[in-house]
Amino acid sequence: MFFLLRIGFWLTIVLLLLPGIPGGSPHDSSSPKEPTVGAMDALSAATSAVADAGGFCARQPQACAIGAGLISVISERAEAGARFALAYISEQIVEEKRKAAARAFGSSSEDTLTTRDLSPEWQGPLRPGTSSPTAAGSLAPAAVPATDPAPGVPLPPKRPA
Repeated sequence: MFFLLRIGFWLTIVLLLLPGIPGGSPHDSSSPKEPTVGAMDALSAATSAVADAGGFCARQPQACAIGAGLISVISERAEAGARFALAYISEQIVEEKRKAAARAFGSSSEDTLTTRDLSPEWQGPLRPGTSSPTAAGSLAPAAVPATDPAPGVPLPPKRPA
C-alpha cells in the first residue's frame, strides 16, 4: 500500500516539473484559457501552506491535543508490531541455525526425531537381590537401587555364557 502511495507521490512531482507542451493545451481552443501554474508559484504556495500549518495549533488547540494522542497511540502500536516482528524473525533465525546444525551433523532434514529419541532406553542388567517386573515379562524399566554411585551411567551388557 505504501509502495503505491510513494509511486503516486513521485509521479505527481515528475508531472508537475515537466515542461508544458508547446503550441497550447490539448483542450478545445474555443474554451477560455485556464491560468497556468509555474514551478515557482507552486513552491511559494507550498511554503505558505507550511507556514500556515505552523500556526494551526494556536487556532485549534483541541484538534492538536487529539492529534497528539492519536500519534502516541499509533507509535505505541507500531512499537508493539516492531517487537512482534523482531521476535518472530529472531525465532526463525534460531530455527534455521538449528536446522543447519542438524544438517551438519548428518541428520535428515525431514526427520524430526533426534538420535536420543530413536535409541532405546537402556535398562541395564538386574542386580542380585532385586526383583523387577521386567523379569515377569513387563516392559517397565528396572528399578535402580539408591546405593548406585552413578545412577545416570549405564553398565555395559554382560556376555552370555
